[in-house]
Amino acid sequence: MQFSQAMDYINQTSLYGSVLGLDTMGRLMAELGQPHRRLRYVHVAGTNGKGSTASYVAHALQAAGYRTGLYLSPYIQQFGERIQVDGVPISHDEIAAGVTRVKEAADAIIARGFPSPTVFELVTTLGLLHFEQQQCDIVVAEVGLGGRLDATNIIEHPEAAVITAIGMDHMDQLGDTIPLIAGEKAGIIKPGCDVVLSAQDPEAMEVIRTVTEERGGTLHVADYRTATLHDMTPEGICFDWEEWKDLQTGLTGLHQLQNAVTAVKTCEILRQKGWNIPDDAVRAGLQHPGLPGRLEPLCREPLVLADGAHNPHGVAALMKSLPELTGGKPICFVMGMLADKDYARAAALAAEHGASFCTVAPPSPRALSAEALAKELRRHTDVPVRAFEKITDALDTAMAEAKENDGVVCVFGSLYQLGAVRTYFGKGDEA
Repeated sequence: MQFSQAMDYINQTSLYGSVLGLDTMGRLMAELGQPHRRLRYVHVAGTNGKGSTASYVAHALQAAGYRTGLYLSPYIQQFGERIQVDGVPISHDEIAAGVTRVKEAADAIIARGFPSPTVFELVTTLGLLHFEQQQCDIVVAEVGLGGRLDATNIIEHPEAAVITAIGMDHMDQLGDTIPLIAGEKAGIIKPGCDVVLSAQDPEAMEVIRTVTEERGGTLHVADYRTATLHDMTPEGICFDWEEWKDLQTGLTGLHQLQNAVTAVKTCEILRQKGWNIPDDAVRAGLQHPGLPGRLEPLCREPLVLADGAHNPHGVAALMKSLPELTGGKPICFVMGMLADKDYARAAALAAEHGASFCTVAPPSPRALSAEALAKELRRHTDVPVRAFEKITDALDTAMAEAKENDGVVCVFGSLYQLGAVRTYFGKGDEA
């Protein structure tokens, strides 16, 4: 199988949609000889911040000398971003070889009358195979959706279960209240597990505390509220927390304080369990540039920031950080969202901060049309709102306006559109 054939096979399985549950993953793992049982893990769930937190922890482990796998979703520009070993994405040849094995396993279970695996199940299986073949010492794995029934929950005994900020998202699948959603995230907590929980909504924390106690685990709260923020620039933040002084991150935004503290606490717990992670490795992990599309500065004149905030919880965090990052300059937002997100509330949150808006439709079959988003924004603001068919046209307009008005451009609403945005600014090729 060639790389193009492998990707065609994976993409064709999108016809099977998203199915929560671990039965298919169990069959795939059994067919492949249980590769997941020969690995050790840090398992990361949460509504927002889990990708950044996972990246910080993985780079700290790498800096400490461990061969470290990192499993993320979705990717921004290249599929290989989802499956990395020591920061190196899985190659095209490795994808082709891995998918060949995964397809054989999938065909075998289908032949026995079981359902076809979904895209996420296939990709998760590919990642676990790759990490096992690469003899990773440890894998930091980000949950795809929820936790309890997510394909990554085939992980049986994590070194630590990490739960980041919990908010309202995927309500049709996870529930329509914070306690219900928190209960799904708590599904990654295994018996006797060390649990690192980011301090947050009391209702969410109570659910995680209760489940941890019921399963005989130990809860470690990472309380970012006790941190002291010294500085925030488009390149990152500098802060103190507990005995740690002048910690610096390679990602910016007030919300990164919460993510970074959660990552530091996770490294501390891993050290207690015997992992040799020196202080300088923890610092190096935080300082790594990390993930694209997380309040990423793409241009300086004018300042352009790109973020993957795609639900009200994330949009609120973004809006809280922008005044300091932009120096109060007028902001032209380039905004595109998926139709199955709470775009009305996201629009209301953003409306009061924008000098103007350019709307687009992300490259996804689930995309909300640019005109529908523009119509929603006009309900909340009287500033100019324009809809564009092409994101390049929207960016051209936003850039011209920012230059004319000494303003700033901020792109947000969906991770799916950020590949094209980064390409526009010469930050990489779409793949």
